[in-house]
Amino acid sequence: MLLLVRDEVRDVEELLPSLAFAAEVVVVCDPRGDRAALEAAQRLGARVFEHAFEGFGPQRAFALEQCTQDWVLWLDADERLTPGSLPVLARAAALPGAPPAVVCVLRRTTFLGQPIHWCGWQDEWLPRLFTRRGARFDDAPVHERVELPGAVTHKGLGRIELVHHSYRTIDDCVAKMVRYAHANAEKSWLAGRRAGLPDVIVRPPLRFLRQFVLQLGFLDGAHGFVLCAFAAAQVFLKYAELWARSRAGRSA
Repeated sequence: MLLLVRDEVRDVEELLPSLAFAAEVVVVCDPRGDRAALEAAQRLGARVFEHAFEGFGPQRAFALEQCTQDWVLWLDADERLTPGSLPVLARAAALPGAPPAVVCVLRRTTFLGQPIHWCGWQDEWLPRLFTRRGARFDDAPVHERVELPGAVTHKGLGRIELVHHSYRTIDDCVAKMVRYAHANAEKSWLAGRRAGLPDVIVRPPLRFLRQFVLQLGFLDGAHGFVLCAFAAAQVFLKYAELWARSRAGRSA
């Protein structure tokens, strides 16, 4: 198991006991957070490391280097495996660790305590279980990806499911919206992208319409509306920051 932690004491105390079946649980803590989560992970038997945070991609790359088992399951602190996933995980772990291979996992996400079925969050199959050999993480500051060139995708083992308890409160939504908007603006800026005022004006409502109308977010009711509004606000903040950086660059 591979897990990043910062300040999620409650999640650590809930998640780690459910992972008692794992041969090892590697937890990497951001030293900017309090030590309660680190101490809880140590108390619950994880192999715990502290590492300066330079983005989610580099942080997971460091965590992967600490893993010793042939197969690695990447989890977030606010994710939970469904009970029916455990036999499938056992079958997957019995597969050989070479050549490079991956098993995709179905993730279902909640928003303010409500399961979300639409808004573009449906049918989210992610490459979360993979062989340590041949795997690497990209250096993205947010929305990082694991890369396994030439990997075999194993199917037919059964379904591994995660429930993602993200965005539990409005405060969570606001904090993540600001953090992700800044990280995505930084990623776009470093990739050479620039923004003008039309991006700031047009892109946020287009994001709302895409998720709420085209991706049927309205079927999730009030929760779907609020989720899509937050998504549009995040896009606004991202492009507003890119616009401000672009103006500063032109005037420098």
